[in-house]
Amino acid sequence: MSNRVRDLWAAGQAAKACWLQIPGLLHAESLARVGFDALVIDLQHSPIEPADAFAMMPSIELGGAEPFVRLHRNEPFDAMKMADMGASGIIAPLVNTAEDVQRLVQGLDYAPNGKRSYGPRRPLLRYGAGYAASARKTLVIMAMIETREALTNLPEILDSDGLDGVFIGPTDLAIELGCKPSVDSDETPVVEAIANILVQAKARGKHAGIFCGSGAFARRMIADGFDFVSVAPDLSLLVAAAKRELVETNRP
Repeated sequence: MSNRVRDLWAAGQAAKACWLQIPGLLHAESLARVGFDALVIDLQHSPIEPADAFAMMPSIELGGAEPFVRLHRNEPFDAMKMADMGASGIIAPLVNTAEDVQRLVQGLDYAPNGKRSYGPRRPLLRYGAGYAASARKTLVIMAMIETREALTNLPEILDSDGLDGVFIGPTDLAIELGCKPSVDSDETPVVEAIANILVQAKARGKHAGIFCGSGAFARRMIADGFDFVSVAPDLSLLVAAAKRELVETNRP
């Protein structure tokens, strides 16, 4: 049983993802076919609803990428349902303590290690009847680090059993640190906090991901040691492309 992101990590490579803020099947499959390793469906800060996500995940899988979901809250039953509907990666927002991590992980692991209820509708189609025995190997679980509290509790969060890695939310982190809400920030407190998170994650054998606003910044983060980067959101890509073509249209 494989997961493309896990396979890349095993080979010592970084996974590149696109962040989805627009509901829809066709563009999700189209972006998956571009060559991204994963597409992250954002339920927290977008108009995408759970029913949209359920329909988008098979399209992403069909396009050759792993369907990840950023939950709208760190709720184990929400995570469980997304996994049952085919999510191969779960990113939980606003994880601040080791207890938050354990609540998340237990919702995604079957007994005796967890409390996940059995009903893997789409995973059974992808992996077959033997899914339950190896279910955890098909999932990536990441906790978002985006608050001062999370920074304070980072060692305990990273030491939590069952957590694959952490994912930095740089905009909320910047606000928490008294800086401008900015992706790809160059403000010293944010840069230092990001570097610290990366070092601590690697020291504990955990993976580190970060939300990026551009391919250039994502490339820098991979060079620094991050092994999961979201290259850019679909809405930003659409607007940037539209602006570029409008400039071409208006050339004398």
